[in-house]
Amino acid sequence: MSADRPLRAALTALGCKVNYAEMAELAGALAAEGIEVVADDEPADIRVLNSCTVTLQADATTRQRLARLRRIDPTCHLVLTGCSVDGNPHQYLATAADGQPLLPSGVDAVFANVDKPRIAEHLVTLARRRGAARMAVLPAPALRTRGFLKVQDGCDHRCTYCTVWRARGGRSISVPPSEVLRRSAAMLDQGHRELVLSGVDLGAYGQDLTPRRRLADLVEALLPLCGSDARLRLSSVNANDIDERLAELTAHPRLCSHWHIPLQSGSDSILRAMHRGYRSSQYRRVVGWLRHADGDTELTTDIMVGFPAETDEDHRATVDLVGELEFLHCHVFRYSPRPGTPAADLRARVDDATARQRSRDVRRAALRSGLQRRRRTVGRRLEVLWEAVENGTARGRSSGYHAVVVADERLRAGTLTGVRISAVEGEELRGTVAAP
Repeated sequence: MSADRPLRAALTALGCKVNYAEMAELAGALAAEGIEVVADDEPADIRVLNSCTVTLQADATTRQRLARLRRIDPTCHLVLTGCSVDGNPHQYLATAADGQPLLPSGVDAVFANVDKPRIAEHLVTLARRRGAARMAVLPAPALRTRGFLKVQDGCDHRCTYCTVWRARGGRSISVPPSEVLRRSAAMLDQGHRELVLSGVDLGAYGQDLTPRRRLADLVEALLPLCGSDARLRLSSVNANDIDERLAELTAHPRLCSHWHIPLQSGSDSILRAMHRGYRSSQYRRVVGWLRHADGDTELTTDIMVGFPAETDEDHRATVDLVGELEFLHCHVFRYSPRPGTPAADLRARVDDATARQRSRDVRRAALRSGLQRRRRTVGRRLEVLWEAVENGTARGRSSGYHAVVVADERLRAGTLTGVRISAVEGEELRGTVAAP
């Protein structure tokens, strides 16, 4: 690396929106210190991987991505952090007799979740040691369009299949409202046109503060900042954390009409065994509140199939609920036992072939549901945030999280535009720029 240019850092996030928010924060910290932040498909001197451990497959993806990043840039300084580190301390946080870390092959530094604030300092020290030039650099364009803002961390729930709460340090911790407002205003000033509030258990926001707050309090305080040319999106909220007051806020034109509400199962007996804090009737009631407040509300969700003791009847309840509630998209995954969780000790396992078939059933139901929701947009006007514009074709997301494509050379990434939808093509909507 030549000393007459800054170090180039590529940041990769796997898993939840919290991980993306943390990488956005790191990008800002590195840019402020003169380290150039680039897209993760570009050559880089530094690579940071923020990992996920929600399933065994997520841990496997972390290992595969590490190997891939090392192949892309054989000489880069590769940093690993995130939940897979905390979820597998024997693999990533082991130390030798002299106290020195036993780093996995190909990894140059490992940081547990609690140590993430030290990553920027570590990389700035590395840059100075290598004699890199210091230069004022903005975060990569990919980080400017949508701003991820972490307002809560940790989780007080103990779902019987989950290890994330342990990887995230246990109890729920909220960022004070004044700090959230300050960061939000700064992100809007930097050009973000959409702020995404994220948290490991976002619905628990404010319960640990004095005086206690609710997520609705924070949303109400943030919406005026958006003015008429920006909007606010919530990343993921559990059904038991959505009250009527929060649901009513979805009618506000600057709050995105998209709610990601994990379902996991449509069966009350399985939800009970999972220790989820809601039942199917409460989930239906919440969806009713949201769609009553805003008829354009779109839903996305997470569904787990093959949980121990799941019967054909339990499975049918899930498939039926997907069709009834019309989800725009469902993230469907098969149960995988995590060592140390109560569910791992349950003996009534669902065999792999059955779990795979149930996964296909739910995915098919979700595809039908998503197509129905997309078809209902034809002829309507949607507000779209453009994420990329290339060769006169713009791609972006609507307030309801529809993927929208428009051929119009006037459009620019990072702007909001009204679009009249004319057709559905696969999982995308096509249209033309609508009059204001």
